[in-house]
Amino acid sequence: MSVVSHSVKMPPGPKRRPTQADVARRAGVSTATVSHVVSGRSDRKGGGNVETRQRVEQAMEELGYRPNWAGRALRRQRTGLVGALVSAPSNPWRESLVALAQTELARHDLDLVVFPDARPGTGLDRVMDLLDRRAVDACFTVHLEDDDHPSDLGKRPIPALAFAESGFEGVPKVRHGYARAAERCASQLASRGVRRFVIVRERGDSSAASDPLFTTPILQALDRESPEAEILLSDVDHLIGGELPDVPWGRLETATPSDPVALLCKSDRIAIQAVQEAARRGIAVGESVGIVGRGDLEESAQRGVSTLGAPGADYSEAFAALAEAAKTGQPIAQEWTFPWSFIERETTRALKKPAG
Repeated sequence: MSVVSHSVKMPPGPKRRPTQADVARRAGVSTATVSHVVSGRSDRKGGGNVETRQRVEQAMEELGYRPNWAGRALRRQRTGLVGALVSAPSNPWRESLVALAQTELARHDLDLVVFPDARPGTGLDRVMDLLDRRAVDACFTVHLEDDDHPSDLGKRPIPALAFAESGFEGVPKVRHGYARAAERCASQLASRGVRRFVIVRERGDSSAASDPLFTTPILQALDRESPEAEILLSDVDHLIGGELPDVPWGRLETATPSDPVALLCKSDRIAIQAVQEAARRGIAVGESVGIVGRGDLEESAQRGVSTLGAPGADYSEAFAALAEAAKTGQPIAQEWTFPWSFIERETTRALKKPAG
């Protein structure tokens, strides 16, 4: 009788994760030194410290050591995270600001986490609960409205900064004066004889019905400067590369240099599309039709679109203050203002007050 022996090879058990003690033994230093290197506190001056740090970092790489950030955050009561509370739908200026925040915070060894669609209701309530539990060390808001449904963000246990014109009681703000820029735009065009205006917005824009930063100041300025002005509100679908069929093109096609029409667009994306469609239709932009954007795309300047905006606005100081607050837990004591204005380019410069 033959006996066949089957040897079964058992899978190896989970490999033990290397610890700071393992790194210390490999590098020939104390565990306290390893802890200082991991926490970034070993950057004091002196050649010995540099050499020691290099030995520790090499040992970490050889052993495949990864810091236990969750445990470290629990001990330090810091997460190393800053939250961005943003609105929906997406906005190009907002996205560029969030990208800048990520870059600036990284300079301070902080990471950014974005809480999307943090509007009043369930979404914002959930975010506020996370802030109360200190899921991040600090936060900032972009394009959130707080006047009708106050969030009480200023009462949360972490420092906060609001990119907002109003609301957010008790929270330092970064203001821009969008409304003032929109008002100046309308006043300046009216003073040069423009009497026909079309305000173009996007359907689905949550602020379209209550629009204190664009539509409302334009209407107020025209009511004051040109009571006889003809004003038309037009809402268009969010279609990239579309022909904007809901824009009253017939009215624009009949415009003349002596009776121009100003198309005031709530986003640069709409304004750029309008310039392209006007060219296709043979409409003389800048002479019989003026086109203005909101100032949320850098591409507008390249295309000669007149916009609202704050050229050269530098937000790095605000984000540096936010980073310091995240590390210390102390509230931000400063506010910033970047006044916007009406920036004229080719799409409105040729509009002139008619003779006589």
